[in-house]
Amino acid sequence: MRITIVALNAFPLIEPGKQRNIGGLETFAWNLAQGLSHNELDQVQFLVRSERARISRVHRGVQVDFIHEPCREIRQSVSKAIDIDSVRKMPQIKVWQPGLLWKIPLLAFRKIFFPRYSEAKSIAVAVERFAPDAIVTLGVNQTSTILGEFALDRNIPIALWLQSNADLDRNLFEKVGFVDRYGVRSEHAQACIRLCRNIVCQTETQLDRLKEMESIQSDSQTQSIRSIWFPNPIDTNDFRSKEKNADHRQGVLWIGRADRFHKRPLLAIEIAARCPKIPFTLILNPSEDAVYREILDTKPANVTVVNFVPASEMPKRMSNAWLFLSTGSADYEGFPNVFLESSASGTPIVSLEDFDEFLKRSGGGISGAGRVDQVVQSIHRLHMSPSEWMRLSRNARAYVCKHHERTAIVQKFRRWLESLA
Repeated sequence: MRITIVALNAFPLIEPGKQRNIGGLETFAWNLAQGLSHNELDQVQFLVRSERARISRVHRGVQVDFIHEPCREIRQSVSKAIDIDSVRKMPQIKVWQPGLLWKIPLLAFRKIFFPRYSEAKSIAVAVERFAPDAIVTLGVNQTSTILGEFALDRNIPIALWLQSNADLDRNLFEKVGFVDRYGVRSEHAQACIRLCRNIVCQTETQLDRLKEMESIQSDSQTQSIRSIWFPNPIDTNDFRSKEKNADHRQGVLWIGRADRFHKRPLLAIEIAARCPKIPFTLILNPSEDAVYREILDTKPANVTVVNFVPASEMPKRMSNAWLFLSTGSADYEGFPNVFLESSASGTPIVSLEDFDEFLKRSGGGISGAGRVDQVVQSIHRLHMSPSEWMRLSRNARAYVCKHHERTAIVQKFRRWLESLA
């Protein structure tokens, strides 16, 4: 079976030397691709984007293909600095950067003298060349919509694996012109669900929400959806280390991006300030400049901020941490892969919110039920109770190995995917 997986921003996972932050979607996609490639009867294409033209290569048993998008980083930096609301209004400079003096003329020159880049066309060419029997796309977004149109036109089965609870935000499907916090527009979300009718849910909560959406809406947008739930898979061998008790670990680890609505690192700063004797490390993607600067300006002395950690170093970071802290919002998070990585490392979790009752089911962590006070109390209690810490650590490791091991889940997903093809 030939399977295409598209994760356009996952290039740094293929070339770890690239100092770029990687999100959960990209990590999940690469983990899935490697799991599927272990079946000798299958060939897996992993499609990413690159600013330079590159030839295909095989990496860890997976065929990696590239779509060439020149000057992408320059365009992104300009869009962050300049707000272009419409062609009728003058552009507004949000943040002045000296680099704008050469970046804007360069982009204008390319637009005039070189063919315009088309993501849809680039994806179609790369996927068509591979000729897959099935396509896997991740998350409700414009890329998934492009793939849905391509799959429909070529009569190729496509599976959409949800990556966030925000993928099923009712506003996207009930409000005309709605744009969510990630920039996904309602027309793209509706087209995505209409085109990608085979939907994989990360959690039972998402499965219930999808079925509720189907029951409420009777139009063609939600008719004939085939939905299924698979737990997020993880290769536990990547994160399993020699058992370490609390005395051989240090500090609280937090991972995420600088924002005010999803990962919410400012809440982690507040929690750290109330635990002054415990060191905290924030591996922080400085995605929102204002939030990032506020964190640097307000962080207490017991907080260390790290901008980038290569994916290859994450198992060591996890297994050396005494505790993993999550301040993510269940409205956006979906199921956090870092919970699996932390649990496989035997690192207990204290989270502001639980996700699909993972902490309750696994017994590998404590939920603060949305209350910062309760999170702070839980951290202090674990700090004084090595026996409770050890119980949570062992529960977490055992649960993930039993319920989230990659090999078993990927085999079940492959059989389901084969039934579509």
